[in-house]
Amino acid sequence: MTQQATLRAEPRTVVGKKVKALRREGRIPGTVYGPVIDGTINVSVDRRELERFYRAVGPNSLFTLEWEGRSQAVMIREVQVEPVRWTPLHVDFFAPNLRQELVAAVPVVLSEASGDLVGIINQVVSEIQVKGLPADFPAHLTADISGLVEAGQHVVAGDIELPTGLELVAPADEVVVTVVAPTVVEEAAEEAVAEGEAPSEAAAVAEEE
Repeated sequence: MTQQATLRAEPRTVVGKKVKALRREGRIPGTVYGPVIDGTINVSVDRRELERFYRAVGPNSLFTLEWEGRSQAVMIREVQVEPVRWTPLHVDFFAPNLRQELVAAVPVVLSEASGDLVGIINQVVSEIQVKGLPADFPAHLTADISGLVEAGQHVVAGDIELPTGLELVAPADEVVVTVVAPTVVEEAAEEAVAEGEAPSEAAAVAEEE
């Protein structure tokens, strides 16, 4: 998704509890704000388009929002969701000053693991903080895990290659991904079974540790 990507919106006059009717029509209320916006602007966007965009650009990646003959470079700063079905309820669009650097968290995705891997990949953090101009923020950063082959090996924030113009803000030694020995997960599962817990729950706990 590039900076030229465009999400279309409509001006919104409905506020408060009345936005429930807006959601039933398949539209999500949103707010545009930031240092280049005078006050705040209320808009609405198509729910399916918003979900598609968020999957593509994630948070803090720049794109163009258009409404009523106006366009503005924005980032998706926050999407409030319904806690059970995880459907969007409200979206905040942040309009940054394109000439000023900012600090934001960028999602981290993993490369393909090595075929020689003996162990379980455990992603410790899902995003890291970086600093740069808004236009330089990517949809995600990639942690190269192809060199991880045995328990105890890891990738830290300083190992992740950043696009030109971005500077790492997170501690360089912050562990992003590590390899857990299979026996650790198996032992946790066995202990859980003995205590009456589900093996899948035990494995999940072991991978988070």
